[in-house]
Amino acid sequence: MIERVKQKLAGKKVLFISCKFYHYGEAVREKIESCGAEVTFYYERNTTLQHVLVANFFPHRLDEWQDAHYRKILKETAQQTFDYLIVIRGYKMQGWFVEELKERNPQVQTILYQWDSYKAWDADYRYLLPYFDRTLTFDYQDAAQLRIPYAPTFHTDEYAKAKGGPPMYDFIFCSNLTEEKYEFLKRFLEFTSQRGYRVHTHIYVNWFKYLKDRFRGKGVEFRHVSFRRLNRWEYFSLFCRSKSVVDFSSTAQTGITMRVIDALGSGKRVLTNNTYVTQEPGFDPRQVVIYNASDLSLPEYVAQEESFSKKDYSIDKWLDNLFFAQAE
Repeated sequence: MIERVKQKLAGKKVLFISCKFYHYGEAVREKIESCGAEVTFYYERNTTLQHVLVANFFPHRLDEWQDAHYRKILKETAQQTFDYLIVIRGYKMQGWFVEELKERNPQVQTILYQWDSYKAWDADYRYLLPYFDRTLTFDYQDAAQLRIPYAPTFHTDEYAKAKGGPPMYDFIFCSNLTEEKYEFLKRFLEFTSQRGYRVHTHIYVNWFKYLKDRFRGKGVEFRHVSFRRLNRWEYFSLFCRSKSVVDFSSTAQTGITMRVIDALGSGKRVLTNNTYVTQEPGFDPRQVVIYNASDLSLPEYVAQEESFSKKDYSIDKWLDNLFFAQAE
């Protein structure tokens, strides 16, 4: 752990609120605790089936539902004091929540981190900027337009120690389903099939979305999707057995995805449609291959097994950025 981060957190009390995205929230909590901080951890929303039902069948009640969730956090922490409020995303969080926490804890420092662009669906966080002492983003354009610090996301510790064995696949492509990803998937599978590449894909969709899209006539082919998420170690196993990782970044944002970060942290090759990755320190075009999603053309060497220098995108580095990164 970076010493100046330890000094910031040692002996401090942290209210940490994070989105539910695989294991990343828990991994950040563990790192903060490893610095000697006492962490009270909540997800940004109810993670049970109740939320799914409200979001899909009663969307007009969603703001009220989220307010109740944040009021529950305030009620359950009413007898606690905090030195830091650290929020990753903060789905539908309102300014009153931060203000009330500050009233109870005049000394609290508030930090907001965004790993979605404000231009993305349901992710416009600009109204929260006045309420937080620091706001950082993973998105290049957001950082420039809002004049806030840029801070890329992170990989968990196993990627810095990843060791490749005999590869089973030339490429793996693992992601959640979106319409534009699905269109790319079909083109990519056709492209790799014609060239005899070994490919493993895992595109997750929940049953509700799958059936809803089928009902609307927008369904995907059953054989292309999975209704079960890969867990942390299942994905890592696939990662270690592949020569290259394929990333498809949403065209609604410019930040670098976790898949790219994992590859950079482990020294593995990655294919991505995100041209902004060229701005990262130490960018190597042989390691990070930029492709055009609508007109696939890849250099022959992408199927070769190669290793590259590892870059530090650890949670330790992310925490350092959280406290010390400055806007350019």
